[in-house]
Amino acid sequence: MDSTKIEPNDVAIILRPSVNEGKEWSGNFELLIAGYGPFSITEDNVRDLVGMAMLIASAVPMMESSVDFTEKLMEMCQKVYGEPDDVINNSVSGVLTSDTKCYGGMQ
Repeated sequence: MDSTKIEPNDVAIILRPSVNEGKEWSGNFELLIAGYGPFSITEDNVRDLVGMAMLIASAVPMMESSVDFTEKLMEMCQKVYGEPDDVINNSVSGVLTSDTKCYGGMQ
């Protein structure tokens, strides 16, 4: 199985960046939760996965309101994933770059 390919039954958290006229990220983004079908799992399973995505997505407003939460989350993130450059430079990670081919072609 290719872990970088979106597949049926996937539930994804999407960060949709706001891009300015100079084609640069403004620092703002929309956070979306999306499901990809066709679903072969039960409706209860889909609901559970969407609920988990909602919990994860709820970390964003928590980070905005709590420095302690943000610091703990950043520590855990670095422990689990390392630094962003470590993940971006790991071709197996599935991290998007300007050359990444995605579902539906180049994004």
